[in-house]
Amino acid sequence: MSELLVILSHTATRDDREAIVKLAPPTQSISDRVWIAQATELPQLRAAKGIAAALTGTEPATALPALNDSETLFAQAWLANRTQKKRRIGEGLDWDTPPMTPP
Repeated sequence: MSELLVILSHTATRDDREAIVKLAPPTQSISDRVWIAQATELPQLRAAKGIAAALTGTEPATALPALNDSETLFAQAWLANRTQKKRRIGEGLDWDTPPMTPP
């Protein structure tokens, strides 16, 4: 399973949303149209009626469809988190592994 950003079209019906939720159940959401989901069937999800976008995180922020301000902020933050991974000194190591010093 991979994490996706699901965005429904403005014209999506309640039935469309229910079918999409079965394919990609929300783990976090900002509205009834925009949510983060775990899904394995990306081609099927992208082909579903009512989908405006199903993003994997490799797309630029310019790929977002028209959203309101809060949805845009949510989507841009998710995209930024997926593309800007920081590498920290000692990441994945025990806290006392050199060059780290105990607190």
